[in-house]
Amino acid sequence: MGYALAASAVVACPCHLAIILPILIGLLGGTALGAALAAHTGLVVAGASAYFVAALAVGLYLAGRKKKEQGPEACRRPVQQPAPPINGREDPALAATVGEKR
Repeated sequence: MGYALAASAVVACPCHLAIILPILIGLLGGTALGAALAAHTGLVVAGASAYFVAALAVGLYLAGRKKKEQGPEACRRPVQQPAPPINGREDPALAATVGEKR
């Protein structure tokens, strides 16, 4: 989540808006959204700048924090128990891997 926020912050960076905003207005030309973007470019730049600062701060915080450490049981591998005997005899494949017979 932190990396996605930081990546979207880079796209919304105010220095990229000089390129992205005219392209976006051109692509949306003739639509209500294109007219709104063209009429309120200052508001779009202010909103994108605020999003840039917030998303970059939260993204870097989430990407840099350490995961909560759990108890030592969380890192312990489960112990494999040998299979029960089949018809009173030990499974030969299991006995070869364990290295001991019952």
